[in-house]
Amino acid sequence: LETAGALDGGRKVWALARTGLVANVAGNAADQLGGYVLLASSCDKSIATTATFTSIRVVCQNTLAFAFSDVKTQSRKNIKIDHTRKFHPESVKESLGLIDKAWSAFMDRVNSMAIYSIDDQVARKYFESIFLSKNETVGGKHTSNAKCKEVNQIMSLFKSARGQDLETAKGTLWGAVNAVTNYTDHVRSSKSGERIDSAWFGMGATLKEKAWECAIELIDQH
Repeated sequence: LETAGALDGGRKVWALARTGLVANVAGNAADQLGGYVLLASSCDKSIATTATFTSIRVVCQNTLAFAFSDVKTQSRKNIKIDHTRKFHPESVKESLGLIDKAWSAFMDRVNSMAIYSIDDQVARKYFESIFLSKNETVGGKHTSNAKCKEVNQIMSLFKSARGQDLETAKGTLWGAVNAVTNYTDHVRSSKSGERIDSAWFGMGATLKEKAWECAIELIDQH
């Protein structure tokens, strides 16, 4: 167990457990990822008791969940036990045993992104695909100033955020993904006032998941 804390006035509790899984992105020791298990529960039933595989990028502390849907099903993103059901630790341990395969599949994707070069035009289109609706990107619907501001902020982070100067991130799809995770984890404001709550359990988590899925689509189309 590495660290733990509470959110939302103590209504949610969480802990990060180090797994010992560490990998260099595309063989570059300067860009290293560590594998963790994020454990969380709530006193007010706002979230189920949850265990999620989470990566942390050492150079900038950006977090990105990796799903074992890659190795098991296409629907399970994490382990969740509803508060109305009995908690069976052995069942959770069995599911967590998938982490080695999930980590390997995750790193294969990350390494592919780190060697996938993109220019500013492609990067902006990628960011727009995350933040804008289809009506806004292809239907001609007016884009709000707030959304334009977010895209512009992430374009700036793509160029200048911590770790973006590394060979694995500079002008790559991996760098674009990290621009989004950096924005979500360290820059974006949240309605709750607690950015980490949003980044792990709320709209920020949804945003990072969409960034990952859009990046996978680009890789698969290549």
